[in-house]
Amino acid sequence: MAEGWIELFNGKNLTGWRMRHPEREHKWEVHGGILDNTGRGVDIITEREFGDFELHLEYLVPKDSNSGIYLRGQYEIQILDSLGKTYSYPAENGALYNQKSPDVEASKPAGEWQSIDITLKGMTLDVTLNGKKIHDNVTIKGPTGGQLVEGNPPKGPLMLQGDHGPVMFRNIRIREL
Repeated sequence: MAEGWIELFNGKNLTGWRMRHPEREHKWEVHGGILDNTGRGVDIITEREFGDFELHLEYLVPKDSNSGIYLRGQYEIQILDSLGKTYSYPAENGALYNQKSPDVEASKPAGEWQSIDITLKGMTLDVTLNGKKIHDNVTIKGPTGGQLVEGNPPKGPLMLQGDHGPVMFRNIRIREL
């Protein structure tokens, strides 16, 4: 692996992660190197916090399912089975939820693995989905909804949404900038 990258998911268990609401039943399982949310449960959060970073991960969203990647626990990059669908606000796969739609359609059909690379510096975002740049030098206005705390903290955990439906993740790594 390239220098400075940290594996956030070891492919074997949930070491380094905690549940957003530990009192509620979660649906997260680990098998074959995959972090699998098998149904509507709770969000999962890294124990570590990050400020500016590059993030790489791969995900598979089943038909009609919905999830998200929360940067610093605040800013959601939408994961959604949305290929070929239109929305009245930024909510499609890859959107900076409720703030900005992707510049180009880069989604794969439901049930296929997708690769996303995210760079967050301050409040500036760049995102590449499946090899296509979908957000270029975008200024995040503030939390997108569903965030962990109010405001715009300089550091925060990565949170994967688990309360909307099934989704699978693998190859989750981050490099602090």
